[in-house]
Amino acid sequence: MAGRVPLARRNLLADPRRLAASAVAVGMAVMLILLLDGLWAGVRSQVTRYEDEAGAQLYVVAPGTRSIFAEGSTIPIGTLATVEAADGVDWAAPVRGGFAILDLHGRKVATTLVGSVPGAHGGPWAMAGGRLVESDDEAVVDEVLADRHALQVGDRIDILGTSFQVVGLSRGTASFMTGFVFITHAAADALLRAPTSTTTVLVGTARPAEVRAQLEAGGLTVVDRDELRQAGLTLATRIYGTPLRLMVLVAFLVGTLVIALTAYTSVAERSREYGIVKAMGATRRHLTGLAVAQTALLALAGTVTGFVLFAAGRVAITPARPQFTILLTSGAVFRAVGAAVVMGTLAALIPARRLAGLDPAVAYRGQ
Repeated sequence: MAGRVPLARRNLLADPRRLAASAVAVGMAVMLILLLDGLWAGVRSQVTRYEDEAGAQLYVVAPGTRSIFAEGSTIPIGTLATVEAADGVDWAAPVRGGFAILDLHGRKVATTLVGSVPGAHGGPWAMAGGRLVESDDEAVVDEVLADRHALQVGDRIDILGTSFQVVGLSRGTASFMTGFVFITHAAADALLRAPTSTTTVLVGTARPAEVRAQLEAGGLTVVDRDELRQAGLTLATRIYGTPLRLMVLVAFLVGTLVIALTAYTSVAERSREYGIVKAMGATRRHLTGLAVAQTALLALAGTVTGFVLFAAGRVAITPARPQFTILLTSGAVFRAVGAAVVMGTLAALIPARRLAGLDPAVAYRGQ
């Protein structure tokens, strides 16, 4: 009897409002897991955006450098000639990079300042409007940063006490913390009063292993793109990984408790029906199956709701906060579904224990 009567589904559908509220609550937990996972994937893609797009296979940097922007690498500008003379180098370009605080409309705004030689590699890789910098008093500003602060081509901005005219807007150069601002290498030299140095030399080559060996034999410190990417991801994980994992854990616990509470309440309110089932010979295994089926159905409804809420949330967040990239990866889908399965399994323990200890005599009582 217990195996043929769909008690789990019937009990869940007996109170549609409670089912809907519970599905939304579980869906919110799943949505939060998806959003945090997607935000973390976006952060990881943005942290290494420059290394991914600059087009260089190798970077000549100061010893011990793990990030070309965050650690203040400084090497002599004469390193460029040494790199260009190496056999197998297709092109080389000096880039000066670092963080700068801009005063935009009375607000302090953190930016990533990049100085490169006009016409050479290291500048913007995609333009949304205007043109590239040509002179030392011009700048290209990330389009998201420009939109947030009402900047347009032709406006002037102050960078470290020097006025620059915005001549272009770059695309794909935003991050959740800073946006890129591109100027000439000479302008960056003047701002930092360091005309005889640079931050890094970008190297384009079809033979990276051979070129790296040559440069290192000459006493230079060389890292490849993958090493810089991994160092950036490691740093981001150390700073942001723990808080994001904690929030995912909270969402997981909330979803588990919601499923458990809903299933337990349903069992408690229908003890007489389950008592009849047990009095008719239902075994502990059958009753446990009922509890698992009920929590599984609720977890499934919550998971579907969670994906719908995630899609709506991403649509709402992206225009409002375009500096945040939220990616839906196959790994995120797998983790969200896996979390829902685990939530349903753990939540089943409470109603299953209640059913296992149920006295069949409750079927003959007045309540």
